[in-house]
Amino acid sequence: MSLQRTALQRRTELRRTPFQRKTPMNRGRTVRSQVAKARKDTGPTPEQRAVVLDRSMGFCEICGDQLYVWPRGWTDVHSFHHRQPRQMGGTTRADINSPANLLLLCGTGITGCHGHIEANRTDAYRNGWLVRASADPATVPVLLEGNDRYLLADDGTRTLLTDTHQEPR
Repeated sequence: MSLQRTALQRRTELRRTPFQRKTPMNRGRTVRSQVAKARKDTGPTPEQRAVVLDRSMGFCEICGDQLYVWPRGWTDVHSFHHRQPRQMGGTTRADINSPANLLLLCGTGITGCHGHIEANRTDAYRNGWLVRASADPATVPVLLEGNDRYLLADDGTRTLLTDTHQEPR
């Protein structure tokens, strides 16, 4: 048995894929940035975000921390949480980004109130912070800051639900 190495010969020549072809239009861009740019944004529109921001008055809708000060802007890390999840990769359903399905929360998916919801999903479903896929978010009460339950509407309003099962004093 010989341990001497021999040179390998290529049977076909190397070819670039269409994304990697250097043209004056994409010179200097990477394949990843081109693919990422091709993805469609499935998040809420700026108008939908503005409706939720107006409804919350710039405060986290669960703990009440101030997240937005006009005219300075955002004061803390925040996120727009979908009560009815978008599923993996997003969705094309128009109602998924309705203001009734969105909450303004402090933190990201792993920090703050948003992280608390993601880590405690049983409590989140009980409090209306998460909504099952078969339910309409506009008909599911949500527990907001101050321990009151509200129904959220698509026009950005919220309706306080009164507790009819109060015990006599």
